[in-house]
Amino acid sequence: MAQNQPPEKKNPIEIAAEQADRLQIDLKLDHRQLFLTDSVLQKNIAGVMNEFEAMQKAGMQNSESYRDVQLKWVRKTEDAFEKFMSKEQFERYLKISGVSSKERKKRAEKK
Repeated sequence: MAQNQPPEKKNPIEIAAEQADRLQIDLKLDHRQLFLTDSVLQKNIAGVMNEFEAMQKAGMQNSESYRDVQLKWVRKTEDAFEKFMSKEQFERYLKISGVSSKERKKRAEKK
């Protein structure tokens, strides 16, 4: 009997599928949007994981560097989502993703 085993690490495809399914419900995505969301998430989750792995192998321990990499991939995801989500869906996405109202307003003003 296997006791106290850590949960199996999920791959980017599994993580992306779970997140895309959640977003489909929360944002009422159509089939095309769901496909695009899943594709973007697969690519970007794999990208951030690969960068983190390379940083670990290089012995990097600076948490600020990891945050910068994560932020870079979050921005890439947001930029991609904004292209195919309605304005309302994208606003809701930013809100449920924890982006502050101040940041959302600043982003909207750039457009």
